[in-house]
Amino acid sequence: MAALVLAIGTLAASAGASAQDPDGAMPGGLSQADEERLRMLSDPEALKKADDKKLRPPFEFYRSQVPPSDVLPWVKARHWHGLILELRANLDDYEGMLQTVPIALPGTSWDVTFGREARLVKEQRSRPGFSLLLPTANIKELPLELSRTGSLRADQSYLASLRPLAPHQMLALVLTKEANGAYAAWGRLNATIPASVDRADVQAADAFRYYRLVLPLEPDKPLLPTHPLTWTAVSHVFWDGMEPDVISVPQQEALVDWLHWGGQLVLMGGAGPKFSVLRDSFLDPYLPADPTGDGRALDAEDLAALSEAYRPPPGAVAVATEAEAEAGRRPTGFNPAYGRAIPADPDDRPTRRSYYDDPDPIHPAVDRPVRSAGLRPRPGATVVPIRPGFEAPLAVERRAGRGRITMLALDPNDPALTSWKGLDTMVRRVIFRRAEESAVPLGSATSAGLQVRSMTGPDLSWYRITARDAGAPGPTVEPDRPVIPPFSAPKAMQPSGVNQPVSTVDSSIPGEPVVPALQGVAEWRDGAAIPRLCRDALEKSSGIKVPSSSFVLKVILAYVLAVAPLNWLLCRFVLRRREAAWVVVPLLAFGFAGAVERVAAYDLGFDSAGDELDVLEIQGEHPRGHLSRFGSIYSTGHGRFAIRFPDDPTALALPFDAGRSIAGEDRTTAAWRSFPVPALEDFAVQPRSLAMYRVEQMTTLAGPIAIDEADGGRSIRNDSGLELCDAVALEFVGGELRKERFLGTIADGAAIALDTDDSAPTPAQVEGFVGPDPSTLLAALREAREEGRPEEADEIRLVAWTPGPAAGPRIEPPLDRSRGATVVLAHLRYGPPPDPGGHHYDLTAAERR
Repeated sequence: MAALVLAIGTLAASAGASAQDPDGAMPGGLSQADEERLRMLSDPEALKKADDKKLRPPFEFYRSQVPPSDVLPWVKARHWHGLILELRANLDDYEGMLQTVPIALPGTSWDVTFGREARLVKEQRSRPGFSLLLPTANIKELPLELSRTGSLRADQSYLASLRPLAPHQMLALVLTKEANGAYAAWGRLNATIPASVDRADVQAADAFRYYRLVLPLEPDKPLLPTHPLTWTAVSHVFWDGMEPDVISVPQQEALVDWLHWGGQLVLMGGAGPKFSVLRDSFLDPYLPADPTGDGRALDAEDLAALSEAYRPPPGAVAVATEAEAEAGRRPTGFNPAYGRAIPADPDDRPTRRSYYDDPDPIHPAVDRPVRSAGLRPRPGATVVPIRPGFEAPLAVERRAGRGRITMLALDPNDPALTSWKGLDTMVRRVIFRRAEESAVPLGSATSAGLQVRSMTGPDLSWYRITARDAGAPGPTVEPDRPVIPPFSAPKAMQPSGVNQPVSTVDSSIPGEPVVPALQGVAEWRDGAAIPRLCRDALEKSSGIKVPSSSFVLKVILAYVLAVAPLNWLLCRFVLRRREAAWVVVPLLAFGFAGAVERVAAYDLGFDSAGDELDVLEIQGEHPRGHLSRFGSIYSTGHGRFAIRFPDDPTALALPFDAGRSIAGEDRTTAAWRSFPVPALEDFAVQPRSLAMYRVEQMTTLAGPIAIDEADGGRSIRNDSGLELCDAVALEFVGGELRKERFLGTIADGAAIALDTDDSAPTPAQVEGFVGPDPSTLLAALREAREEGRPEEADEIRLVAWTPGPAAGPRIEPPLDRSRGATVVLAHLRYGPPPDPGGHHYDLTAAERR
């Protein structure tokens, strides 16, 4: 206390002194610094806060998130994800760059950093986010750096946590108005877990599951991705009464894009006005039914019919050879699908009958019946009945592009249904619309090694991007082969490597099972069929040819002859100085290098030139299309280019594997920037070489390419703003091609009859293009289909091309010549959603009918 009095007296004395010199004095007589000292001495809490402020680090990182999960940051290899970082600058405002360390692209000489511009306001939390793609997902932490432009070292580093998701696994997002805990129990259903996994092994059951449910931590603030191409890991969205205005406009647009490329949106009903909140919302144009408001309670006949239609699931099918079946024994051995031994004792193995259990009755409480929402189907909708011949539907659904939107009349979390054993079957067939795990019928297997076929990505999700999925390669090595950890700082992140397996997900935590990477969907693979065809067309168009092996062999032989015998003979007998041979050797080396360079050189006539072959995919009358760009840049000298997309915020770009990389060659680092302008920067092109890039984006169309039906005839109307050349219409019925009709050129605003019989044969080679030849790509897209998929059984598509690449990118420095073509794939119409009671979803359907 005495010290405080003494300090105040000292301040008063200094105040008197400062009164004689008013410079820097406050109106009350004390300087600003003295006022601050006095306040701190009289307020110990303020002094403590000042000391804490001095101890703060320059930057504070709070957490990282990967939408749509706000808790577990799930990431899939070869998929684009959004990474959000929450941080704060404590000392001053900050302007710099937030980016990853260089990440190596497998099979290429490219490393890529992913990042964005970071502008932080002092002592305010910021949430900058950017898009990134990991070629492999076998890491648990991703190093990030915060640095100023041009600095040699980072100002701050941070490790963002990641959780790897197996390629075939999918995310199912739950959007509810209130608590979403009821959906957590769905993670234990057979609908989400392979039947051949031992449920007693909880760790393995979780690692091998088909679907991972994403339950937002704050249901009223879901963390949905805003970029449409970061939804590729999501297969289903379950919407349970949430207000549509809760999500932002960019999130709404991204969800609608995802829906049209194969997303499955299921709207939950039951008691209450869950559907009325969707009226006049962004989802209203796609709803299959209108709520009538006259819901009803299901009676005993309804419940009995529901129980009969969806019996308790049988579990895993026991597959045996004929001899084993006759002897009553089950097969033993090794399961190649999971890399796990099959126990020899039948009692230790999960089993499944080849039939369903008897119907399990539904017992609602006396005072709480099971209620069904009233739905009036819209034109073109499909009704899934509770029982045949009954008007009240179990669900009403319709297609939206490639996807489906289903309005379920019941609430699957009703207490009477959650205690019903048949709920598992109904959730799998109606809600997930997941195929039943097929197996060889008992007694018909050819060997003991056959097991229940595991579901792969195409079985679990309808989402497809043709430029990625058509002819996509599957796993190439044994799924139980171990992998090498991909990263060790500060070098570039190295994926498993070209010769390492792509079909395993590494686990760096001891005791975790190695999850097999079964085939996925929508993976960014440069080795898929469409990218390979585009690469070949770009190479051929450039005119640059890699010297043949005979040319290389002749040069080597000539050089060896010149260096050894001819050089020695010249110096020994002509110059009569054998030691001069050592002087001639470097001259010969330089001479041969110059001669080879001139012979192999290609005079393009320009200092720089670019070719581009684009694939524009359209779903029905959706106003946006998916555009894949495959481009090449040629330069006579060494150059670094930037490919910017000032008008395309959804653009994503990476260097494209040209298929010419050599092991051990020098690596080049490029940079992908998501904000403020999407751009692929530091894109290096070697002298007289070809460098390729790949871009994907969503683009707005001038209008649709649609089918008009009038007077019993059908015609295709082109309002897309494009001239469609060499158009071909293909109609599939039941998965088989029924009609292929060559339509020729369809001008913008024109219409052409579809059902006439005077069609000319489809030409194998098109004409009139400038640059890359789209002929092989057109042929591949006419044949790009997946067999045995009921969602693709009935489809009408149009394949055509239009001159010139799609507008949008700005290349700096500008190219002297640019040319290209755009191939158009329009999915004009799909058939109705497949029947959940069909054989694809119920293997006993034929027996029961």
